[in-house]
Amino acid sequence: MLIHTRTAGLLAVLALLVGCGSVADDTAGSTDSGSRTVPTGEVVAASGFDVAVDGFSFPNYGNDEGVANLAPNTVRALFGDQVCARLNGAECVLTPTADKWMQAQNTDMDGGHCFGLAGLSWAMYTGAIDPNRYGAPQAADIALAGNTALQNDIAAVFVTQETAPTTESKLTLAPNDAIATLQEAWSAGRGYALAIFNIKDGEATDGHAVTPVAVEQLDNGNTGIVLYDNNFPGEPQVLEVDPVANTWTYTTAADPSQDPDIYTGGVDNPLELWPVEPMLGPQTCPFCPASATSAAPGIDGNPRPVSGTSRFTSVYLNEEQGSQGVQMTVTDLAGIPIPGATATTPIDGGDTGASRLQVPLGIPFIVNIDGSTLTQAASADLSVIGPGYAFGVDQFLVAPGDINQVVFSPDRNSFEFRSAATSAPDVFHTFENETAAFGFLFGGLELPTGGSITVSLNTANQTVTARTAPPPDTTVDPNATSTVDFVIERIDDQTENTVTSDPIELAPNESLVVGYGAWTPGDNGVPVGIDYTNDGVIDEQLVDAS
Repeated sequence: MLIHTRTAGLLAVLALLVGCGSVADDTAGSTDSGSRTVPTGEVVAASGFDVAVDGFSFPNYGNDEGVANLAPNTVRALFGDQVCARLNGAECVLTPTADKWMQAQNTDMDGGHCFGLAGLSWAMYTGAIDPNRYGAPQAADIALAGNTALQNDIAAVFVTQETAPTTESKLTLAPNDAIATLQEAWSAGRGYALAIFNIKDGEATDGHAVTPVAVEQLDNGNTGIVLYDNNFPGEPQVLEVDPVANTWTYTTAADPSQDPDIYTGGVDNPLELWPVEPMLGPQTCPFCPASATSAAPGIDGNPRPVSGTSRFTSVYLNEEQGSQGVQMTVTDLAGIPIPGATATTPIDGGDTGASRLQVPLGIPFIVNIDGSTLTQAASADLSVIGPGYAFGVDQFLVAPGDINQVVFSPDRNSFEFRSAATSAPDVFHTFENETAAFGFLFGGLELPTGGSITVSLNTANQTVTARTAPPPDTTVDPNATSTVDFVIERIDDQTENTVTSDPIELAPNESLVVGYGAWTPGDNGVPVGIDYTNDGVIDEQLVDAS
């Protein structure tokens, strides 16, 4: 898992997020070869956590076949009923916006689940979470395979590294201060997940989250922090601290089958301590409307009030599995850095490109999706998620050397995707109003190199518009047409309805207008028409879609 703290050029300040490298097996090497460091000193402080008993017996993992991550009811446990468009008995039917957020989070876990494993194992040790709910009285006896409840909760803890109050509780400390903090916490029965990262060529890479369980005095005069490292189940590891220099060293491998790396740090590369307790309770919803309130149990089952109070629009870039190297940056519409914009990066396999951005609410911006470092074309998805809405583009092509762009204008509720290569993407928009939650998906078109598609919402007219445009500075054949189709999902507290259209022909610079506000499921179809003048009004009425 990678923790990234560098500055992303002049375009966005890079904040901290933990992502993990998962492991396939445990191939331990000897201490002499430098593969790992094991406990050898005199214990001077202990939490009581026994790595062989209280740690999981399976190693850290990615999005392996047959393993679940967040599910709708897990999202509901974190944020409350405000994320549900309706309840089907005990099952939460997520709003389309909540579903898009969940998909983005689940995709990011392909790099590993170390943060969730580090936090949940401590919670079970202290009894804050009863391990019997997962099938055994202690973590080491709990199986991962087929254990959906466990998989869901590991994922739930994992995503709290991005949500309050967990993020607000994180401590960034020099190693001597971290040791003192751990000792004080253990004496009071509290615990932390410890996040570390490596520095290579000035870049923060190979981040990882572990569970500190004891402090020992080493023969060389240094101090050791004994760890449950979920990449090496059942085997205590030691992070070594030089108390005089106030520096730390840890020898590990993101994958035990690979050569080990020596991690080093100090005041300039500090340790991150994340209290476990906030991970277990409900979280502030980053994608819910600011006015939304609810009660949520978290995973510890103690309901508390929560709200939607995000101050940011979040951008998520997900590359196809096995692909790395697409870079993402953000500026304002004039290409100038945005004050307060941040980038966060869970990185897999040493890639350092930002995969998440946060932009202060209300600011229009451009996202550059840069394939300059690619050696072969990759498919990617991008989502822009804010309080009560999401826009995005799925399955677009990023070719080596190309730069695709997304232009988001919150004041106009519009999202434009500019394709740098011939591509056939799907563009989506989700939102909620006082009557229902809606999801729109536009597809079926092929954008030429330099072409664009813009999707916009007009709340006054209660319409959603999709408009394609040819590449700039090209001669447009007025007789040329393209086709676009759409799917609309409407969910209220009683029903779920979906409408799928036939392909619809559009001439250059014409817009497809869908009148969602005039749609009453069961009584009529959805008004659909063509806008010739780009004013959001239907100029030619087509047959209603139903």
